[in-house]
Amino acid sequence: MSRIVKILKYLSGDRNRSSTGWIAVFFIRFVIASLLLYLLFMKFGIHYSRLICRLAGPVLAIFNRRVIMSKAVLITEDIALNPVVFLSLVIATVNIPVIRKMRGAVIGVLILTAANSLTVAMAFMSYYRGSEALWTGTEFFNITINFFLPVFLLFVLLPVRSVLAGTGASRDK
Repeated sequence: MSRIVKILKYLSGDRNRSSTGWIAVFFIRFVIASLLLYLLFMKFGIHYSRLICRLAGPVLAIFNRRVIMSKAVLITEDIALNPVVFLSLVIATVNIPVIRKMRGAVIGVLILTAANSLTVAMAFMSYYRGSEALWTGTEFFNITINFFLPVFLLFVLLPVRSVLAGTGASRDK
């Protein structure tokens, strides 16, 4: 039992990580955080999807169009998981103070939510206009925010130089 406690302490600590040990800790923490956040998403994700759809409404209203909620929720199935990925990355990152992580997490989720809402609005506009070019642009934007934006936000919103140093020698407070 004491071995399990030692492992949990090792995984939960962020300070004084060796330059090679932080990679394994990052990976283990990322997997655990992803599983736990995905379970939460399975239970409460529909509320986030509806929020994305509602936030797309004002953008479409500019063009005198509206969101059809039943269709919009289907669109969000593909894009609503990027906050889970981003938050898993934030949780897994070592050598960063908790306050800094929380601030980065909140800002990142807000940015991802805005990008997801814009994707829904673009998908509806491509449908309303019958534009294949706009649909292609929407798909490209969707791929970008799903695969690259969470990682990009991690590097921008957290002091990555301390993470890459591995030992935490140059930390931002």
